[in-house]
Amino acid sequence: MPTDYIRNGVLYVTENYLCFESSSSKSSSSKKNKVIKLVDITDIQKYKVLSVLPGSGMGISIATPSTQKPLVFGAMIHRDEAFETIFTQYMKIVTTSKPPSSAEL
Repeated sequence: MPTDYIRNGVLYVTENYLCFESSSSKSSSSKKNKVIKLVDITDIQKYKVLSVLPGSGMGISIATPSTQKPLVFGAMIHRDEAFETIFTQYMKIVTTSKPPSSAEL
């Protein structure tokens, strides 16, 4: 179960990275900025941060080999659109970086 919650900030998706800029990054002690290579993502899921709320939730959980528990980006206003963008770009990266199988040669 993901428990590493990241709050209050902006999530950016580039061709190769998922970047989170914390809105509290002005204070170096509470800095929570994250840069994740899309190719390093091992799992991405839509996530319901609070099970008591109706609906499918407003978060996205992302796991990488370097995280013990998935990172949760919660309370997203446009969660479904963000998920689709991240997933689509992730699939582009994975399919272009995958070596051809012997059947494809």
